Amino acid sequence: MTWSRRHSQLTTATAPRLWERWTNAAYWQLDDPGVAWAQIDGPLTAGTTGVVKEHGTPVQRIEFTRVEHERAMDFVIRLPLATLTVTHDMEPAGEGLRATHGVVLDGPLHRLYAAVLGGRLARRLPLVVRNVTAGALKR
Repeated sequence: MTWSRRHSQLTTATAPRLWERWTNAAYWQLDDPGVAWAQIDGPLTAGTTGVVKEHGTPVQRIEFTRVEHERAMDFVIRLPLATLTVTHDMEPAGEGLRATHGVVLDGPLHRLYAAVLGGRLARRLPLVVRNVTAGALKR
């Protein structure tokens, strides 16, 4: 069983610009007010690791599990008896792209983590997607 939430927004940003925003960890703290800082440990491929530090929480190790250049990327944070997956998808839509971010909690304790973390993560999704797409339009 899992718990998940997603948010999508249309943008006229190009796929290369949106991809740059997603894959450059220096932007994460600008786009997500919950992130203090983040670091990716090398070229982005499935299996690449990194760290993310949210305000008021310990540093979390991340591992990229899906990397499809200029289309999608996911990373996971392993929690005790659960995993948190953060998803990113883009697809053509009209004259632009539909950018979708999501959070998925899975594992035996997913309901506990959904109660403790889920609401906060879900409430941030619209702002994060808005910030990412606006940032991808800037030069």
